[in-house]
Amino acid sequence: MKDFEAQNYYQILKIPMDADLITIKRAYRETLNIYGEEALATYSLFPEEQRTQLLQIIETAFHTLIDTQRRTVYDQMLRDSGKVHEVHEPMQWIQTIETCSDSTVTCKPQDLRSRVKEKYSDEKIRSMADQIIAKDQLSGLELKCLREALDVEISEIFEEMRIPKSTLNHIEADEYASLPAEVFLKSFLKSYAQILQVDSQRVIEGYFRRMALSDR
Repeated sequence: MKDFEAQNYYQILKIPMDADLITIKRAYRETLNIYGEEALATYSLFPEEQRTQLLQIIETAFHTLIDTQRRTVYDQMLRDSGKVHEVHEPMQWIQTIETCSDSTVTCKPQDLRSRVKEKYSDEKIRSMADQIIAKDQLSGLELKCLREALDVEISEIFEEMRIPKSTLNHIEADEYASLPAEVFLKSFLKSYAQILQVDSQRVIEGYFRRMALSDR
């Protein structure tokens, strides 16, 4: 919470200072998808009072940046305080949030968890999952391979756990710089593992070990 409060409004929404209104609105929706009350993957991370405070900060940031006059005053305040250089470049995960109503997405009517369980009756898939999860370091590509072998779509994980699709894509592409904060990433990985019905703790630990190596 302290880290969140220390960020300026552009950092909270993960946008550049010259972001246009469309980008701001998209980023706002994306941020609500992560921190909002319907964000199942992060719901248990905060007590109700703290979640309310987070959402208030997000709302203030959004309404300040979409109002030309308020934004001008806020930008000047950032410049005067010397904090302009701390504004992050736009994160790649700011995208339009698709839903299963999109024309490009087909939602499968069959129960997701039952379908995944049925897939594990295939010895090759079960063996593949065991080999991947047994690794000390785990890449997003390996998780993607398992997901696809289980015939699970990104859109289905989004619908089940409300994890932004763009974040799921970044996890699978090992695009570490574009991922959310550690506490949220761990929660997302746990939810991802639960959908694939594999050991969530091994997934989290393996992914973070792999990510730590990229920083060396």
